[in-house]
Amino acid sequence: MRCFEYQRFFNRLQVCLFLGLAVSLFFACQSSPDPDVVKPEKGDTETESGIEPVAQQATPEETFEQLKRENLDNILDDDFKTLRRLVTSKTYLDFLRRNHPLEDRYQTYDAFWKIAASHPSRYLPFLEQTLEKPDEEDAANAHLFAVHYRHVLTRGYHGEDPDTFQDEWAKLIKGPGVDIGLKHFVDDERNALKGFEIAFFALEIDLYVRKIEQADAALAGELFDKHGEQDALIWLALKDPVLIGYILKDFTDVQVFRKWMAGEFHQ
Repeated sequence: MRCFEYQRFFNRLQVCLFLGLAVSLFFACQSSPDPDVVKPEKGDTETESGIEPVAQQATPEETFEQLKRENLDNILDDDFKTLRRLVTSKTYLDFLRRNHPLEDRYQTYDAFWKIAASHPSRYLPFLEQTLEKPDEEDAANAHLFAVHYRHVLTRGYHGEDPDTFQDEWAKLIKGPGVDIGLKHFVDDERNALKGFEIAFFALEIDLYVRKIEQADAALAGELFDKHGEQDALIWLALKDPVLIGYILKDFTDVQVFRKWMAGEFHQ
């Protein structure tokens, strides 16, 4: 299994180098016409409108009990219907507004996720180690790579071939990759982009996402061991609402998700 993973990594490295060279030749000093090239595979989760004012302060434990009473069905039913209903409920949205306030007011879970998942604070610590003076635009572009890599990892758990996503990855290199390159990887002497450096930067994001995704699986496993399957998902929604969004957008098979939560893909 490890040999297979390493072979995948070096196959991707070869593609990186090839596309990096292509970028340096064909996308010198150009800006991307449409950097938002990769969207989550699943559609937006069910949303609610006309949200009422936030209710009186409640503790996480009280919120957990309320969500449990409101969602008595199997929380891992087909297509995660119960979990989707939970994250769109007024009880959960009130919890988010109290505990995860954002600059922009949001009235649906999807609106919250789009802001919170791409927030610069999630990427700047990593980018500060790899780029010189990264800014919010760099964080937004890195998020596009991260969403793609996370989706490819998850679809791999479902048995899909990661190579089928190469076209989307190539678009990322030509879009956000060029945008980052124009700011951080320009060869002034040749007036061209440093394609190889852009490719290696993309690989660094890949490795970063893998590390975070593995940590997320470990957190889910800890909650599973502590609370059992049903309660663990409610606590996960309370402790890491962004992760719940990734789960709902990338996982389509409940059995595959159970294996992920049990740590079977990271042994």
